[in-house]
Amino acid sequence: MASRVHDLEVVEVSDVREIASANHNPAVFWAVDLHVHTPASQDVQEQAEKYGGATPEDIVKAARDAGLDAIAITDHNTVNWCDRVAQAAVGHNLIVLPGVEISTRDGHLLGIWEEGTRIEAIEDLLVRVGINRADHGKLDVAASVGIAEAARMIVDSGGLAIAAHVDREKGLLQLSVRSYLKRILLDPALAAVEVVSPDVVTKIESYLKGQREIACVRSSDVTVPGQSWHALAGIGRRRTWIKASRPDLRGLRHALEDPSLRVRLDEPPKPQHPVIHSVSVTGGFLADHTFNFSSDLNCLLGGTGAGKSLLIEIIRFVLNQQASERDFPSVRREVDSRLSKALGMNSTVELTVQRGDARFTVRRAYCGPESPAPEVVNATNAEVLEQGIIPIRAFSQGEVIEFARTPVGRMALIDAALDLTDIEAKENETIAALTRNAEEVTELRAEIGSIKENLEALPEISRQLDELTKFFDGEVVKQQEKWSREKARFGKLDDSADLKDMPTIKKPRGFEYAVENESNEDLYKRASAAYAALNAAIDRVNAMISEAYRTAKAELSVIATEWRNRSKQFDLRFSEELAKIDSEGKGLAALKKRLIELQTTKTTLDDAAVRMSEQLIPTLTRTLAERDSLLDRLVAVRRERRNRRRRRIGELNRLMRGVVRIKLLEEADDTAYHRELSVLAKGARLRSDFLQELCSRSSPLKLVKSYLASDSEGVADAIGVEAKHVEKLFDWIAEHQRDREMLALQAIDLPDALSIEFRKPGSTEYEPIEQLAHGQKCTAILIVAMADGDEPLIIDQPEDALHAPWIEEYLVKQLRHLRGSRQYIFATRSPGLVVSADAEMIITLTSDATRGRVEASGSLERHDLNALALYHLEGGAQPFLRRTKKLAPSMA
Repeated sequence: MASRVHDLEVVEVSDVREIASANHNPAVFWAVDLHVHTPASQDVQEQAEKYGGATPEDIVKAARDAGLDAIAITDHNTVNWCDRVAQAAVGHNLIVLPGVEISTRDGHLLGIWEEGTRIEAIEDLLVRVGINRADHGKLDVAASVGIAEAARMIVDSGGLAIAAHVDREKGLLQLSVRSYLKRILLDPALAAVEVVSPDVVTKIESYLKGQREIACVRSSDVTVPGQSWHALAGIGRRRTWIKASRPDLRGLRHALEDPSLRVRLDEPPKPQHPVIHSVSVTGGFLADHTFNFSSDLNCLLGGTGAGKSLLIEIIRFVLNQQASERDFPSVRREVDSRLSKALGMNSTVELTVQRGDARFTVRRAYCGPESPAPEVVNATNAEVLEQGIIPIRAFSQGEVIEFARTPVGRMALIDAALDLTDIEAKENETIAALTRNAEEVTELRAEIGSIKENLEALPEISRQLDELTKFFDGEVVKQQEKWSREKARFGKLDDSADLKDMPTIKKPRGFEYAVENESNEDLYKRASAAYAALNAAIDRVNAMISEAYRTAKAELSVIATEWRNRSKQFDLRFSEELAKIDSEGKGLAALKKRLIELQTTKTTLDDAAVRMSEQLIPTLTRTLAERDSLLDRLVAVRRERRNRRRRRIGELNRLMRGVVRIKLLEEADDTAYHRELSVLAKGARLRSDFLQELCSRSSPLKLVKSYLASDSEGVADAIGVEAKHVEKLFDWIAEHQRDREMLALQAIDLPDALSIEFRKPGSTEYEPIEQLAHGQKCTAILIVAMADGDEPLIIDQPEDALHAPWIEEYLVKQLRHLRGSRQYIFATRSPGLVVSADAEMIITLTSDATRGRVEASGSLERHDLNALALYHLEGGAQPFLRRTKKLAPSMA
């Protein structure tokens, strides 16, 4: 059956399937004053002129003006004004709980009941504790029982018992017998104690010595500091903040049962960490659903295929922070397949985020592998658009164990909390400069190599020329050598390869489109005009270039023709001179052609040698120096990244307090280096073990430098391999003109890796994560992930393969300790994470063959959420009771 009390539905069910879908708010902190007196109290009546109010409406207004969300009416031994104030509060966002302040033999006790409780039931309770109806409201009467017994009677009647102002007159701490006081404090019927001074909390804890964590609350008693009478101006002056979906009795009771998380005596600060407020889906398996989240711990419950994991992946998708396809390809393939089936093409997802004072929505459409990038919309300020989308730390199902398996992939655990964008930008910029530099080095080395190869013929040509010159004599004959040298320079001046094609500037296509929107016709015209102006300028420049090109070609052609004419005239004189000196008939005329050929060839080689020594080699030396500078910069950039990681690791090790220990392994992965070197050496017939040894013992930087210096022996000596193999590799690369690929090796990063060691409970020894069992590996990774940071932590089934006590010891303990500093969203089946860690927002999901839906959402104190959590986490009431009975002896 069900009965409605205001807007709260109280449900009694025997089968969880009878629960209708209900969406409650997540648990948040509410300001409450649980000790409010009205004119129904005798001491207020006696000093009515000092109270400052005469009507229930006055009390409601004062409470709302004070910023209170709920109050409890607790007059002395009477409930006369409870209903009146509750009625006045309707429509004013103020919960009014009926209650009473009972005078007992041990001191004053507050009894508080749920909204709508009949006051006759509370009056009956007053009679049972020994206050006759005729004495209701009197200050000089007291119950016939003590605080503990009265508290048990209040609980039996459905109420909540709180010892009133324990550190003041008629308060519990006035009892002189310490053992009796302690027995009262340990009685489970007493839900909390009300303190006036926060300093008393420590005193109460010292009485209990860890035997119980009792909630301490502060309430106003409707008094003003320094005054001894009740005054409405004091309402809310002392208050308590309780965390609940709603600050009714159900929420209050749940909060007092876990005070370290749900009760505050000082106002909790507003969350400053990034918070995902909601996710909305338009299509697919979760179409038309909006999921609201708490800023703290959120748990998604439900059976297999209900959509828990899908919701995790949708959040990662819309923020474009999915599992790495490079590091975890199998996880990513599975996730992509799941999204494809469950979202369908052209679905959209919107995610609302709060970061500080900025609130904005991120939207992304799902179109398979071609999905567009997310866009930020509906931002409360422009700064958000510049800052970009918030980072998250997320783990898909199975991804945690993948982090445990791959030392290089684990580095993402460290990098997730680091801003490395400047490092990446500098690294990419430097690698691009190295690529350009490699082109220059390759071209210079190729040209120098070609010249050196040609110069090998120079000694023989010089020898032949010396022998041939002996046959010739005379001044004109000697001049022939100069004309031969000029032939190499002027002979093809009008047919130079540099001027074969006339240079031109290419014009852009232009902006010529039919107008789509008439309102934008002016923009079409302006764009067309801009292109037209640009193309006109290019036409003018090309015309100037064309004219200059034709003029230069014509002038060079005239010069070349003039030189050839002069050369012919000299050739005639040279022939005449040869005829004169060849008196003996040695055939000098026949040798003239060979002489000219040798002189011309030698001149070409001499010019090349000069160009090599004066231009190419200095340029290569300078370019290699620039390369060294770039490589130093690349090493420095990567060292800075490593240093940032080291600092981050140091901080994490401090925060993990020796449970997990992290070490940085420098340049631990040579996979890419070995792969590229193997490709480079393909066909050289070198053994694979030699290449692997070369990679493991040398760095790309030093190997390439040795290659450029032709120092194969230096490499062999340094790393302990045979020089002939290194020489064979270097010769192969040179012979096959693979300099560019060889130089590219220097840009390869040898990634750092992360060593993770775990210290098991009760042990002083650390074990490498590779040697741990599956669940231990996951525990270690999760401890690292939860150690610090303020970005949302999102994990699909963090309890997978974890030992149950470790869930409590490591995960639950950490979640409780860090509450309020970070948002957590877990898809889970773990009672420890949901109940022990005390989730502020629980979303239970169910599904049929084609669609998923929300069963209920809210905090655990809501009955429907409580019943559904019992069903999903424990299998229902019956199996939970069986386990409780059978395991109860171990709790004694």
